[in-house]
Amino acid sequence: MDPSAALLVALLAAIVAAAVVYGVLAASSRRQTEGASLSAIDFARTSFARQLNTGAPMSELLLEMVEALRDTFHLDAAELWLCADDKLTLEATDPKGERSPIAITPPDQSIAANARVSSAAWAQVWLPSLLDGRPSRALRVAPVSHDGRLLGLIVIERTAKGDRLAADADGTLQEVAREVGLALNKARLDAALQRSVEQLRAQAAELQASRTRLVAAADEERRRIERNLHDGAQQHLVALSVKVKLVDQLATTNPARANELMQQVQDDVKAALDELRSLAHGIYPPLLSTGGLGLALTAACRRASLPSTLEADGVGRFPPEVEAAVYFCCVEGLQNAGKHAGSGASACVRVWEESEHLRFEVADDGAGFAPEAQTSGAGLTNMRDRLGAVGGTISVESAPGRGTHLWGVVPTGA
Repeated sequence: MDPSAALLVALLAAIVAAAVVYGVLAASSRRQTEGASLSAIDFARTSFARQLNTGAPMSELLLEMVEALRDTFHLDAAELWLCADDKLTLEATDPKGERSPIAITPPDQSIAANARVSSAAWAQVWLPSLLDGRPSRALRVAPVSHDGRLLGLIVIERTAKGDRLAADADGTLQEVAREVGLALNKARLDAALQRSVEQLRAQAAELQASRTRLVAAADEERRRIERNLHDGAQQHLVALSVKVKLVDQLATTNPARANELMQQVQDDVKAALDELRSLAHGIYPPLLSTGGLGLALTAACRRASLPSTLEADGVGRFPPEVEAAVYFCCVEGLQNAGKHAGSGASACVRVWEESEHLRFEVADDGAGFAPEAQTSGAGLTNMRDRLGAVGGTISVESAPGRGTHLWGVVPTGA
């Protein structure tokens, strides 16, 4: 063979061998990269989700996630930030470190949530604080979002082969961010559901306690009415019965004494009627049923132990249970003001309609009190129970030397 031809053949063989070796090495590198990517994605899809479902702490799972990313792509650092209350907070990082929270406005959150995996140049424009204290190196930022809502960011850094970081990691980052977004959203919904369940339990417990107190209060009220009837009107009626018998006996034998007893009988009848009216007024004021809140509260302000005024212009009629709840709460508020406001104080009662709600206020300019040092007494508990029974609420505001304000609201369903 011609020496030149032999040299050419040897050269071609060397080129083919080099190409084969390069192809093998490239395929091996590609398989390693693909294997690493699949490893990170599989962790997000399987191990992460499975441990989350079994109740593993979210903080531990997120730390495992960034550790898996760092090991997969031989990173200098991997971080996961969570977005809440208009700020980004570093939740998990490998290696360990600390960074200050980053404020992020709702418009910027929307932009970040819809962005793709981006570089440091993107962060410099939209989140420059994310680059504070970072040396110049390749950086990739992947938004973690769900339904257009930003839940967090995945940030990775790598100096070695930094020019290859985007090609190596972007596809995996996008997939991992999607899986983490689903998990974070599920955890958010689970937490919201748990809070709702706890609130419902607390409301149910308070409702049961309120019903118990109402039943006890009703029993006590019946006993009070029984005592008042026995000690008041019944005694008057017994005395009347005795005196009527005496009048009958003395009518022929001692007319003068009979006339005297008849005068006493008339006085006793009047006293018995007053006693029954007072008792009926305590059960349900006649003015409230006939004239509504305006007339009933006007009379209540006149009877109050401190100077009181009423503002209730234009207030119409409401269901009896609503009017009774508001009336007795206002009366209780006036009684409390009379007990605690001090000498020289005055009170004002306001009742008005607003947005299908009946609202009222009882305010005094007396001594006031420090709310943190005041326990909820029986009066306030009774008011809360009364209003709670018709779907209303009540609140109190006071301070030493600044008087006390009592507010209440009841839905009217107009």
